[in-house]
Amino acid sequence: MIEITDKALDPRAVYDRLSHEAAGSVVVHIGVVKPVAQGRRTRGIRFAPKGDLAGELRSMEADLRSKWKLTDALLFRRVGELAVGDIILISAVSAPDREAAFDACREAVERFKRLECMQKQELYEESETH
Repeated sequence: MIEITDKALDPRAVYDRLSHEAAGSVVVHIGVVKPVAQGRRTRGIRFAPKGDLAGELRSMEADLRSKWKLTDALLFRRVGELAVGDIILISAVSAPDREAAFDACREAVERFKRLECMQKQELYEESETH
């Protein structure tokens, strides 16, 4: 399952939606807005979809499911303006064994970083020169 939202993400709600009855392992990664980017202090970040972001995430989910025997996979992505510490994404996978769960979650995180259908703009603190 994939979800794109401009609302705050709740890790507990994501976990509750994850099918894990037949799983021996659940791995969840939560990506947050960092206070420093490229050596400069930020006040946040802005993400805007461009193109078919939902299609790109669906393809990512399908690839994960084809490579590993997963019980479930949830990929949640936030868009809009986010402040330092806000949750950007949640990648949650469940699998019968931990190797598959860890490997699939790691690949999802790496692919989130390379999304082609996402425009990213760092929002630097105004006190710094640009």
